[in-house]
Amino acid sequence: MAINHVATQQQEQIVTDILRILPPHRASQLVDFARFLEAQILAEELMQEATPEEIAADNKRWDALVSTPESQNLLANLAAEALNETTFPAPTALLQ
Repeated sequence: MAINHVATQQQEQIVTDILRILPPHRASQLVDFARFLEAQILAEELMQEATPEEIAADNKRWDALVSTPESQNLLANLAAEALNETTFPAPTALLQ
């Protein structure tokens, strides 16, 4: 059951006007947020289509998949790679 989501012309114009005045890094954030909202809608639609039994069976398959040593190693490598790509500000308490 797909849900029909249509923005009004006025809403589209407002978002377009805002996008045009934003600096590039903020425009990227707006696009990222729009994609986040889109993903939420898709997830909601998927949840409406799946029965609780199907969700439980799917979760069981994922649990079995990620519980293998190979999967755990791959996940650890992906996490380490992501941490190396991301810079976090140092907590001020540790600097004192």
